[in-house]
Amino acid sequence: SEFTPGECLNREFAAAMAAKGMYDPSQFAEGGLAPNMKHDCGLGGGTQYYTRQPVSPPKTPDYGAACPPLRLKTSCNDFECPVQCQLGDWEGWSACSKSCDGGMKRRVRPIDVYPQYGGEECDPTKQEETCDALACDRPCTLNDWSEWRACTRACERGIRWRSRTIKKPATGAGKCARTFSKARYHREYCNDIPCPAEVVCVATLDLLIGLDASGSMTEDGWKSQSAAMLSLLEKTKLDAKAGLQIGIAKFAWDITLVHHLTDDKKALVKAVTDMTYDGWTTNLGGLFRTMKNMLQFGRRDAPSVCMAWTDGRPSYPSDVYDTASGAHELRPVCRVMVVTMRPAVPRELVLPWVSHPKNENVMSVDDPLEMTKKVNDITTFYCAKIMRLDAYLMGQTTTEAPKK
Repeated sequence: SEFTPGECLNREFAAAMAAKGMYDPSQFAEGGLAPNMKHDCGLGGGTQYYTRQPVSPPKTPDYGAACPPLRLKTSCNDFECPVQCQLGDWEGWSACSKSCDGGMKRRVRPIDVYPQYGGEECDPTKQEETCDALACDRPCTLNDWSEWRACTRACERGIRWRSRTIKKPATGAGKCARTFSKARYHREYCNDIPCPAEVVCVATLDLLIGLDASGSMTEDGWKSQSAAMLSLLEKTKLDAKAGLQIGIAKFAWDITLVHHLTDDKKALVKAVTDMTYDGWTTNLGGLFRTMKNMLQFGRRDAPSVCMAWTDGRPSYPSDVYDTASGAHELRPVCRVMVVTMRPAVPRELVLPWVSHPKNENVMSVDDPLEMTKKVNDITTFYCAKIMRLDAYLMGQTTTEAPKK
């Protein structure tokens, strides 16, 4: 019969089988050859047998021609094995090539092993996608309306407001509503009721007060201001858990910490009583920065008010900038308020220093000597939760500004 090719076998395995007189692969294992018996590729090749069966063997050993060879041995699959491509992980996406009007971003992955000897080619190693397809000239987007802020006053009509901040800025020729436009700012009056003749502040509040000890204050003005400070202490519910903490500093050329934030009334009264008059220049910028440092010891769950009492303007042109800079640093962490004690301090000078709404955070007193008469007004000026003095002494109800 014709020669029938067998499997290409591992050389060592083929030699071991031949020693046993076995050449037909079907003899080696039922169900076919195990993978380690075959030789699919590799230099040096494997061994392959061609076999055939006699169709008509000789009738007798002495007569007739013998059959030609019934098997042939040859080398097979003598070539390098294919090397398949192996790819690494994708890297991160690149930045978009354009910020608007459609750009491209891409990512790549490395080839760890290149294909050889007929191995499969690599899949793509680069990907591209479109990005930032929005128009370049687009308006800003706004956040939702904030909650209403607390009323600025507990009586005599205050203001409350809410606003919308920018979520994503406008680009190109796109537009965005101004901060105080109707699209981004709402305000309304609140607590339009008369103030009681005598009040006590019962708000949960960290209150910092700066007392002016500059030369323009004079000794008599300083005594009046100190007396007003003592009177104001009598009109507060000092309680670190559910009331006020008060801190006091005085300012002239130097800034002096009179007392850190505390609810200890005796300690505050002693500190104010022991204060001395400096009589020097008006360092408001230094006061505002000192107040910011004093707030480090405030309560996280209590709002803060930083109120400066002053009868003078910054002493030098450079001090005007320093005061504005100090107020700018303080406003994000504290409601900045100013009580002016002389007409010589124009309202227009003070307004840039204070918090929004500007007019609600500036109070004018004509003379330092009148400060003791204005303590009730100052209390309703800064405090959003008050109680009539007689009701406070009897534990009665409160007049309260709306909460945030």
